[in-house]
This record gives sequence, C-alpha cells and structure tokens, in this order.
Amino acid sequence: MHALVRTDAGTLWTDVAAATCGPAHVTVEVSLVGLCRTDLAVASGRLKVQTPRVLGHEFVGRIVSVGSDVRGLSIGDKIAADPVLRCRRCDRCLGRWQYACPQAKFLGVDVDGAIADSITIPWQNAWRLPETLDDRVGALLEPVAACAAVLKAPLGTRQHGVVYGYGRLAKLTAMILRSRGFEFIRCVHPNQQPLGTDQYDFAIDTEGTTDSLAQLADCLRPGGVLVLKSRPLRPIALDLKAMLPKEHQIFPVNYADFGEARRLLLDPSIDFASLLGPVWSADQAIPAFKAAQSDSSRKHFIELTSVQSLPFAVRTQHQCVPSSDA
Repeated sequence: MHALVRTDAGTLWTDVAAATCGPAHVTVEVSLVGLCRTDLAVASGRLKVQTPRVLGHEFVGRIVSVGSDVRGLSIGDKIAADPVLRCRRCDRCLGRWQYACPQAKFLGVDVDGAIADSITIPWQNAWRLPETLDDRVGALLEPVAACAAVLKAPLGTRQHGVVYGYGRLAKLTAMILRSRGFEFIRCVHPNQQPLGTDQYDFAIDTEGTTDSLAQLADCLRPGGVLVLKSRPLRPIALDLKAMLPKEHQIFPVNYADFGEARRLLLDPSIDFASLLGPVWSADQAIPAFKAAQSDSSRKHFIELTSVQSLPFAVRTQHQCVPSSDA
C-alpha cells in the first residue's frame, strides 16, 4: 500500500506492506488525516523515530476488516481513533491509568501511523462516528481528548483563568471550557502584553516553554492552579524557588476519556469550524506540511483517497519533507 514515510533521508511517499488484521483488530481504509505538531516534528527529524515510520495519527476512515474478537464494530463503520496503543494487561491499564502504561506506543511515532491507504489498530482504539459528522471534525477526536483533559484539574467555573498560547490547542481548550460553563476565561497570545501579577485563579499552559511557565506562575494568585497541557520535545525549567512561596498546585494532564471527547465533537456550542484549514490532496504533501508549519491556528488535512492517483515516481522517489539534520 502507499504511505507517507519518515526515512533516514527525509519524508516521502513509498509503498509499504499492509498489516494483517488479527482477531482483536480492525483494518480501516483511511479517508482523511489531520496534521499536528507531532507529525511536523517527525517529518522534519526534530522528533527522532525508528525508521522507516509511517506518519499520522489524527484520522477518519471506514472499517474494511474486523477480527473475530471485535465487539460493537462492523465493516463500513466510520471511525476515528485513540492513537495510544496500550498493553491492557499491566497494573496501570487495569487500574484505569492506561495512558500511563509503560508499554504504550503512539501511532506515527512508535508504530506506523495513518497517512496510508489503510491502518490496522486494536478495536478498543476505534471510536465510531455519526455518518453526518464532517470528516474534518471527526479527525479532531484526539486533540479534543487532549484539550478536554484540563477538566481533570480542580478548576471552578466561576474562577478567573487564562489559557496561554497562540495555536489552535489554546483556542480549542478555551472553547471546551466555555462549553462546560467557564465564564471568565481569557486566551492570551505569548506576544501580547504582560499578564500581570496575582491576576488569575488558574492558568493553562499550551506552549511548554521555560518562559511560559515563568509568566504563568507569576500571574497566578497564591494557591492558584497551574495546568500543564503541552508535550515539549525537550525538558524545560521550572523555577520552584519563585513558585514555592505562593504554594501553587501543579497539574500535568494527558487525555480525557475518548467517549467524552466524542460527545464534545457533537456539541453545537463549540465552534470547530473555526479550527478547520484546507484539505490537501496527496500529491500536495509538500505545501501541506509547509502550510501547517506556518499556520498554527488552523488544522490542515491530507485526503488519502487521492493517494492512488500519485505517479509511481512520486510515490517511490519524491522527497516530500527534507530532513532538518540530513
């Protein structure tokens, strides 16, 4: 099958073997894949992966094969996916801490992803979607689950809070909070005016930098809640000496329940349309990645139904995204 693959030389379209559908798996014909910061980091070489590696994890498609142990899913179902593949046997998985599974693997990073003709995943990772749901919105299932995780922190709907960041994750996080009754939310771009000191009851960081943490710690009132909603590629510094006197509560959050994320996708009060960028054909992978890199406010997509039309030379030789360290 055809796939967009990170290799030692760069990221290119090539032919790869399709995975076999086991008894506890479903095979999905991929329709559409959203590009996120993780994909851009893998494609450019900033996030190191074992090569060759098929990219992509935010996708929508239809089930074309179902294993004998699969329950509640059928051929033809439209689905999106939870991209974290857990062992489902360890104490953490059995104790409802499955996203902390020490054996967890992430699609498009640790195992092959979804920018391909098809992908085979454990059936528990497939979430059926309504036929009427826009595929672009359906592909937001994983980022919605990531942003909705901030609701795990001890935040009050009547409290004053700030969501710090300039990208769509910050905007989506704020929209989810407002949909759940938070009235006093401010979204702050990093290049805006200073936040001030002791201004907020809680602060949500979507940037993941040493500077963002320092600014948010300063803007929080004593006893305020600092929510860490980012996955920086490298370790960052946290100035505990400055934070200790104010006794902040620090809450790193990972994912909300994907069932809740699916319900949020159907919430008419959330303006998902404002997050949707263009849909690119497979032969436009170069401009798609470049545009996604420079347009952090909108989600860009690659349509996989156009992969079959790629010329053979493009599929096997054309380097779509050059390596940053090659």
